[in-house]
Amino acid sequence: MPVRPPVFRPNGYVPYEGDRLSERDRGYTKAWAKASALFKQEHPLCVGCEAVGKVVVTEVTDHVIPHKGNKVLFWDQANWQPACRPHHDVVKQRLEKLYAQGKVKASDLRLDSPKAIELTKDMLGVGGI
Repeated sequence: MPVRPPVFRPNGYVPYEGDRLSERDRGYTKAWAKASALFKQEHPLCVGCEAVGKVVVTEVTDHVIPHKGNKVLFWDQANWQPACRPHHDVVKQRLEKLYAQGKVKASDLRLDSPKAIELTKDMLGVGGI
């Protein structure tokens, strides 16, 4: 019988929360896709990678402070930052977990903050992006 190979889980991996609303119900609509595409065009490089001296293309428009369904916060472009997948999926998830636990401030959620830079080096390695 075939055996499923092990699945790589980066340090700090947070499993999918099964009780979350659908993407559409959380606000990720065609209007968001259009606004995000324009934002990524205007901000072509990942801010977290730039902070550690790397040049990596933006793949995700990240909400600095999680909007949790707040439409004003969702659409506030001052709350958006350009991110690559590793920064969004690994570093930012760890930061959000620490933020929810009260261990970091809202300003630490920016991918170019000293805390984010520290986590980038620890979790992704400077050359691992």
